[in-house]
Amino acid sequence: MAPVLLLVLLGLVQLGSAQPVDLKKLQAALQDLQVERREMSLRLDMAERELKRVKETPKVAFAASLGGNGLVKATSGNKNLIYTALLTNVGGAYNANTGEFTAPIRGVYYIRFTANAPSNFPMSAVLYKNDNQIQLIAHEQPGGEGSDTASNGAALMLEAGDRLKMVLWTNTQIWDNSNHHSTFSGFLLFSMVDEPPKEFDAEAEMKTLEVSLMQLQAENRGILERLNSTESELKTMRDVPKVAFAVSLGGNGLVKTTSGSKTLIYKDVMTNIGQAYDSETGEFTAPIRGVYYIRFTANAPSNFPMSAVLYKNGNHIELIAHEQPGGEGSDTASNGAALMLEAGDRLKMVLWTNTQIWDNSNHHSTFSGFLLFPQRAA
Repeated sequence: MAPVLLLVLLGLVQLGSAQPVDLKKLQAALQDLQVERREMSLRLDMAERELKRVKETPKVAFAASLGGNGLVKATSGNKNLIYTALLTNVGGAYNANTGEFTAPIRGVYYIRFTANAPSNFPMSAVLYKNDNQIQLIAHEQPGGEGSDTASNGAALMLEAGDRLKMVLWTNTQIWDNSNHHSTFSGFLLFSMVDEPPKEFDAEAEMKTLEVSLMQLQAENRGILERLNSTESELKTMRDVPKVAFAVSLGGNGLVKTTSGSKTLIYKDVMTNIGQAYDSETGEFTAPIRGVYYIRFTANAPSNFPMSAVLYKNGNHIELIAHEQPGGEGSDTASNGAALMLEAGDRLKMVLWTNTQIWDNSNHHSTFSGFLLFPQRAA
């Protein structure tokens, strides 16, 4: 509409004194241009504020394991657990020297931990907020020979500056080695930053009749270009692929290996958005560079060692769930973490030699994951 109005107005101006200018028509045309400009300004203001919020929301994801090679035990008071083996620390919010995660902004975070230890002594791993408030716990009483694995996790509302740490209670123990049995991880789901609505000052946007019509049209054109650019950038951010999978071994019985490791093929596909999981090979392939949350659970009778080991690109151990025999009954163990993956990185689950795993149609032993956020190369 603006070009037509401009031609009409220019025509009226060019007639000069030969024909009197209709001021009412001039005012109406100018008001239409101003209304169009205000509408574009409002859209631009909302788009730019949303883009600013998206850009300023930090990417936060961490995963760490106790590491070392042996037992950590507390017999004379509680002990802070320091997870020194870093797997992921996007945003730098986890401190490997103190073992504390500090929330950089107010928001909802998903926090998870897994603990493993021999079952001849109580085991614990307790999540504390700001040193004294217990949030979650994993705790096992002694069960004789063998080992135990326990995990817990939840979406927690944290204020900026809130600190989370893991504590080993007195008279309990926890165990880890370089295969990452005992882990602590989390990531920001979404921010909860309250922002007061910004009022639009219509009077400040009004122009007097003396403002050049050509300048007004140029300003409109500039706003439209910025609007298109901002909305295009927002669209690019929103067009990140949706990636999520969840599968189980399925079948109806035991998978056992006594002569070498064996790749586990999870045949029962429950979710495969983005088709990044291949049920023929058992491999998940990262479609883009980013941080992915990966989790798995293993179940088996407790009369023989159990394992489920996450490998990256065929040879790099990322996480493990492993249980020693514990007599009659069955064991369940799980592990999970937020992992930084390059496009094309492959993840698969492996059953180590002289171990077993079990499943049926009820999905006891599972493998799942999803894309948290893309991460451009530095």
